Amino acid sequence: MFDKLKRKFIIINMTLLTVVFIAIFSTIYIMTMISAARQTEFTLNTLMHAPPKPSPNNPAIATSIIVELDKKHNIVDVFSLFDIEKESIEEAISQAIKSKEPSNNLKIEGSSYAFLKQETPRGMKIVFADRSPQQAMAINLLKIFFLVGSISLIVLLLISMYFANRTIKPIKEVFEKQKQFITDASHELKTPLTIIKTNAALVLSNSEETVKSQSKWIGYINSQIDRMSKLIDDMLSLAKLDNPQQKIYFSSFDISKTLENILLSFEAVLYENNIELDFNINKNIFVNGEKESIKKLFNILMDNAIKNTLPKGKVSVNLSCDKSKIEIEIKNTGDGIPKEHIDKIFERFYRVDDSRNRESGGYGLGLSIAKSIVNEHNGNIYVKSNINEYTSFIVELPQSVK
Repeated sequence: MFDKLKRKFIIINMTLLTVVFIAIFSTIYIMTMISAARQTEFTLNTLMHAPPKPSPNNPAIATSIIVELDKKHNIVDVFSLFDIEKESIEEAISQAIKSKEPSNNLKIEGSSYAFLKQETPRGMKIVFADRSPQQAMAINLLKIFFLVGSISLIVLLLISMYFANRTIKPIKEVFEKQKQFITDASHELKTPLTIIKTNAALVLSNSEETVKSQSKWIGYINSQIDRMSKLIDDMLSLAKLDNPQQKIYFSSFDISKTLENILLSFEAVLYENNIELDFNINKNIFVNGEKESIKKLFNILMDNAIKNTLPKGKVSVNLSCDKSKIEIEIKNTGDGIPKEHIDKIFERFYRVDDSRNRESGGYGLGLSIAKSIVNEHNGNIYVKSNINEYTSFIVELPQSVK
């Protein structure tokens, strides 16, 4: 599919470039030929008004022929600085006399000449100007155009192929990511569905038992339904963020208070997991953004920090700002993230520790959603980590004036 798209891109590009080259070269060629024709016309008029024995120093005379005829079209005089057969000049004169046009082209001894005839008191005067230089110039011009055009098109073909690859690459990456996303989502949905189906089968096989006696299997079913519900919510969030036509309305709000409220909502979870919370939040910091999205961002980062902090560990939250940006850092002690995983940490369905995420109910979508939210707010998010020490997520957002 992408090879076909690339070929189509190259064909359209090269067709347009070829048409442009042909148009440019044709224009240059036509203008050159018009100029040469005018030069020949000027030479013929100059010869027509030249004296019977013009000066040989005149450059127009060098390859020209001047013929004087009487009223019966007999040759009175022939002036030429080069040798020419009598039969050839007589044939040329005959063709010129028979021509209905006062000026035209003909061949003399294999060379192309333009002629101009005019009645005179003595009879007729015919002048012939050699067109061979103009014809040679036209042929050379065509050769140059062909050579330059061919080389240019080959170079442009290579450039088009290069840019076609660069143009198709992000489209291909998006397609592959979507394909992988569907595959991963299908896989993630398959697991809870299998568990639900198995437990439902166990309940049905013991239909005579009471609901209370089968609460274990029903509990498993509810647990998997909750997991599926969270996965679907996360997928819908990503779809919303990925949709360029989805309008997001920004407004200025106090991000300091928003973060404080989020931290308060995690107090019970932190206490249950025996995790210390340390925070330093500068007051009255405002940001221009979508408040619910920013709250979701904080929830994701806090949830991620708690899941990856061992009991008796610590989560640190800092909010500060300077003249241009706001910086939020959410740091947790723990195993840290290996360097080879840091570049992939924001990819969809990516897990550093697959078993831990499955135990905690994670699908590897949270950080991907977080990055999408930050991108929507023209911000930046990155990770710092030391193995067996800490992991720190740092978010930078543009500041809003209160």
